[in-house]
This record gives sequence, structure tokens and C-alpha cells, in this order.
Amino acid sequence: MNIDTPPIKPVTLRHRIVEVIRRAITSGNLGPGDRLVELQLAKQLGVGNTAVREALFELERAGLVTRIPNKGSFITKMTLEDAQQIFRVRKVLEGLAVELAVEHLSADDLNALQGFVDAMNASAETSDIEHFYQNDLEFHRVLWRLSGNRYLASSLETLVVPLFAFFLIRTRLDYTVDLLASAQRHRQLLDNIRVGHRVRDRMIASLDSSEFFWEQAGRAPTGPPPATGEAEPTGSHEPSST
Repeated sequence: MNIDTPPIKPVTLRHRIVEVIRRAITSGNLGPGDRLVELQLAKQLGVGNTAVREALFELERAGLVTRIPNKGSFITKMTLEDAQQIFRVRKVLEGLAVELAVEHLSADDLNALQGFVDAMNASAETSDIEHFYQNDLEFHRVLWRLSGNRYLASSLETLVVPLFAFFLIRTRLDYTVDLLASAQRHRQLLDNIRVGHRVRDRMIASLDSSEFFWEQAGRAPTGPPPATGEAEPTGSHEPSST
């Protein structure tokens, strides 16, 4: 029997827990500074403490969770200064990544990037914020992978994923952000990538716009995001400031 399909990757319990907690973060049900209690999560999800602990370690590696000795695990909380420092490094690393990626791009890669940009535009038109940022992140991940430098890709993954989580949470609080304009900037970046012209400059310009939004959001008062109607795991909510 010959089945023309790639191998199916097994989904571990740890991976499923990671995705549940990640969705709770990006949906705003868990916010920056919230404490994640292993026993409480294990009971709510109906799994063992070991699986939860392994999931929290993975989320820590992804930058979404911060472990504080003798205190526990918390959703990563970034200040405006943190974000500014991340963007300063990100511009250098992602500018390099896109230059390296251009050297390895195939027609299929360009089609994949175009697909993400089109999906961002469609999500912006319907105000589907979560899918917008999912496609935004995947657009950048393709470029990181195509750089051919796994250390560069790994560094960007750690730096950027927490920013996207923050963007998603903040955008739920402030719907005035122009997602269509963001999709258009990605389209312009992709146009530069197609011709291999000044891709580093275009990437940095796009990230400058993202940083401006972060700065505006970081200075805005915090508040609870609107209810999503979907139950997610909750941690120990404690007051936090940005």
C-alpha cells in the first residue's frame, strides 16, 4: 500500500498542554504577571504534574513564561524598556535573516509568504485579530528558517514570540490599531524580497512601525480584555503593571 503523504507527527501531552496555555495567553485569559500554579493547572486540565512542569519549561524557552526562584512561574511581563531593547536586537538579527533568506528563496517559498500576507489582509478585514497575528508570525518564521542559520532562527524565536503575544493582548484592548496598514507593510516587504532589493532596509522600516505601536500600547492604561466566551486555564491572578 502506497500512501502519498508525509509522516504524521505524534502530538505529545506536553505539546497539547503548551498549546492550551499559549492560547490562554494570546486570548488574554492569562495576562502578563499572572502566576501559573502547577497543581492547579494539572487539576483543571486533568493531567499529571510532570506533564505540566515540562510544558512550563517549554513555554519558558519560548519566552512566554518566566520562572522566579522560590516564587514560581509567571506569564512574562515586559516593560516598555524591555520591548525597546528587544526591538533594537531584533532589527539587527531579522535584517540579517531576511538578507540570508533571499539567497535561498524558491518559488514555493514566495508563494507561502504571499499566502501569509493574503491571510493577514483577510483577517484584518474581518477583525480576526488572533488569526492575523498567527499569520504575521508565520510569515517571519519562514524568513528565519530560510536564513539557513539555526542559531539565528532560534534567537529570533525566543525574542519575538513574547512580543506577538503582547501585541495580541494589547490589540484586544485597543481596536484602533490599523491591521490593514500592517498587512500592506508586509506586502511591500515581500515585493522587495521578490526582487532582492534593499530587503534589510525594508525589514527595519517595517519593524520601526511595529515598535511605534508597542510604545503606544505600552503607555496605554491596562485593563481586562473582552470576554471570548471560551473557558481557558487560569492561573493565580495578581495585579501587575507595565
